[in-house]
Amino acid sequence: MRHLYCRAGDGVNLSSPHNLPRRLYQRSRRRRSTREENSFKTRLRPDPAAAALLLSPHWDDAVLDCWSVLAGDGELSVINVFAGVPSAGRLTLWDAITGAADSAERAAERTAEDAVALATAGRTPVGLPFLDAQYRRSGPPTLDDIDEALTAHAGQASRVYVPAGLGSHPDHVLTRRYGRMLSAQGVPVTLYADLPYCILHGWPHWVDGREPDPHRNVDAFWMSFLEDVPEMPPLRSAEVVRLEPAQAAAKLDAMRAYRTQFPALSYGATDLLADPALHGFEVRWRLPTAGDRPRHSTSS
Repeated sequence: MRHLYCRAGDGVNLSSPHNLPRRLYQRSRRRRSTREENSFKTRLRPDPAAAALLLSPHWDDAVLDCWSVLAGDGELSVINVFAGVPSAGRLTLWDAITGAADSAERAAERTAEDAVALATAGRTPVGLPFLDAQYRRSGPPTLDDIDEALTAHAGQASRVYVPAGLGSHPDHVLTRRYGRMLSAQGVPVTLYADLPYCILHGWPHWVDGREPDPHRNVDAFWMSFLEDVPEMPPLRSAEVVRLEPAQAAAKLDAMRAYRTQFPALSYGATDLLADPALHGFEVRWRLPTAGDRPRHSTSS
């Protein structure tokens, strides 16, 4: 999890001639992505008897978003995708906000925090060597890079959990894109809603059971981040998990283990994520695998 990212073009009139370079860049990037996706072939094999894989972009996302999966009985491997440690002597803005003096030291601290947090659910994480977006000085890893690194640890999976990319953090979106490519090649994939981005406007009423507010359409907010997921099932077809009080309390304890991050995750609202009305819900969608794509739109 990292600081909020805006949608491409938010607050910008893309029809203006002054934004032509931006539009050309986006079009070129889409073409490159399409070429990469068309040539991608995963080494990961679906196997109902294998462990599930939970892909966490950063050191805290698995706990924030999938506690019910972590605390469940099923065999599960947690893979932190962007778990590389940057060079010493640098300090990024987010790390500075969280009180760090050096980003390499902070990355090591976060690795240790994650091990403690996941141990409370009886899980041990595996870290891939890719740098978080805030540390990268060149482009992100390719789909093949991620696949090669991941399958060095796990060659089969019964299911793969990836973030939905709500909030458009580039690491979340890339992990989602990788998951989409797995789904297209027959691997069962589940998207999970990303805290704290997904609750910027609170939970939708169909998640937390509150009375609908005619002036608060959280569905529209979520859908703005899902335009690049044409195979997305209807939004309200999601599996909604409401944690029991003891489960929510255990999740909160695990979240607090990220002591360098937790105080900054509420974005100005005191103890936002400590509220069980927020962290006590988890939302997931199963993507259709190849040959079973829906024909309907992603609207709710």
